[in-house]
Amino acid sequence: MVELERSGSATKLHNYALLETLGHFERSNNVIQANALKLSERETVSLLKTLLRKGKFSADSVVVSIPSFASFTTLIELPDMNPEETKKTMLYQIQEHVPLPLSEITVDWTVVGQREDESGFTKQQILMVAIPNETVERYRGIFKACGLRLRALEVEMLASTRAVIGTDQTPTVVLDIGARSTNITVVDQGFVKHNTQIDYAGDSLTVAIAKGLGINSKRAEELKKQRGLLGGRGEYELSTLEIPFLDVILQEADSVRREYEQNFQNKIQRLMLLGGGANLLGIEKYAEEKLQTPVVLGNGLLYVGAPAELSVVAKELETRFATAIGLAIKGLL
Repeated sequence: MVELERSGSATKLHNYALLETLGHFERSNNVIQANALKLSERETVSLLKTLLRKGKFSADSVVVSIPSFASFTTLIELPDMNPEETKKTMLYQIQEHVPLPLSEITVDWTVVGQREDESGFTKQQILMVAIPNETVERYRGIFKACGLRLRALEVEMLASTRAVIGTDQTPTVVLDIGARSTNITVVDQGFVKHNTQIDYAGDSLTVAIAKGLGINSKRAEELKKQRGLLGGRGEYELSTLEIPFLDVILQEADSVRREYEQNFQNKIQRLMLLGGGANLLGIEKYAEEKLQTPVVLGNGLLYVGAPAELSVVAKELETRFATAIGLAIKGLL
């Protein structure tokens, strides 16, 4: 959770907080949201109230992210036409791509570019996002119970890319490695053009360490954070336990890159790392050698000013808080 404030033309970080729980390592059902249909309202409200109380946040309205698996996100290509024709055509496209009636979803779409196809015809590219109304109401109820007004819901990859990419035109694969899932997003010309999600993520590495070394998950998580992929002979076994799972994540990112380059004839120029997994020691160098592509860390504070005393935790804010910062930026727009 972050709180931003506008000071003149500048946007500044006013407050932030992070609450971590590790119970889901021992009990798989002890997770706030495992899928779109399983969201523990009571547990979420309790954790949010704790976060709000200890963080001493002052804002009473929020912009909130939902995971990609709780929405339908699709890039649609249509012939170049006027806005009114596009609007009519999109009604049919929505029904074709979303397996729910129009009355049961909230839909938003925006033109994110255009290209000339193999036959020389100009096509407009439209990113469509649909969220089930049931999900929207569930989230609204959670934040109402916390005394907050839900201003907007946004798919997390849209928020994170707003924070770290902005209007940068560089074709980029953004790899957001969370605890339970990894988001792989293609951003080109400053717009999201593709998004997919896989279940391999930071927890996969932690569980591999725990099982391989015969230790509990809490200790395994500590070792992962302390040593990452780096270390001498004493830590060699640790990295070999993690690498097979990290390779799966990187292979998926490479597959998305190749497919995008083939379909749109535009070369991806870099891989950008986000999420808690981006702080794994040695991951930048390993990913760069594995994919033969420049790898950079995303910076969630790229367009946000932060007090100098936060320099100690700047890297954590830049990578793990990117989605929250992107949401707060939307709230100020």
